Amino acid sequence: MGTDDFHKKKRKARSTRKKRVEQKAVLIALEDTKSSKYYFQALLKDKKLTGQVIFAKHIGTDPEHVVQAIVQHERDNRDEKYEKRWVVIDKDDWSKKQINGAIQRAKNLKICIAISNEAYELWILLHFQTLTRYTQRAELNSTLNSLFKERFGIEYSKASQDIYALTIGVQSEAIKNAKQLVKTQIENHGKLDPCEQNPLTMIFELVEYLNALYANEKNNFDCFPN
Repeated sequence: MGTDDFHKKKRKARSTRKKRVEQKAVLIALEDTKSSKYYFQALLKDKKLTGQVIFAKHIGTDPEHVVQAIVQHERDNRDEKYEKRWVVIDKDDWSKKQINGAIQRAKNLKICIAISNEAYELWILLHFQTLTRYTQRAELNSTLNSLFKERFGIEYSKASQDIYALTIGVQSEAIKNAKQLVKTQIENHGKLDPCEQNPLTMIFELVEYLNALYANEKNNFDCFPN
């Protein structure tokens, strides 16, 4: 090996180490403490991202408190910097004022929102089938129970820590179905309004972002709300 080649390799190694040191983490605040948390914890473990992604301390389930959890974490950890901040929330029975207030605050703070209308369970259901009509949480759970009994011999439970493992094989289908829902809602209404549009879920954006982080892909990522 020539001297020039040797020094080039050393510079490349130093550059790689520098990139690793400067790589920023992701901060996530969740509405719940079970279903979506177990799912994302399993995803991070599977993708070996556990050390790069931080969960903000849960301070409440309403949308405003989920956004505030991001603000509070950064206030308490001023030495930490993040490439992206995300909140995961459900429309559920929260008022339009609460949802739109959280969306606007997140937009002002450049925080991404993975919102589902009606609920997070829509994301899980989209792994197995498409859905185009208005559906409430109770029906989502009922449909998931039937599907899980048929496919896995168990009932769907938001307290289960195995949902990610059971669904990872069809994650690409969920992403495709979720994107189609977004496209359909925009075509039908001219814009995206998660407060009013059911069914709709933006969780696929967070999943795609984490998958890209795992693949070490350059990610010029625009998320909702933008």
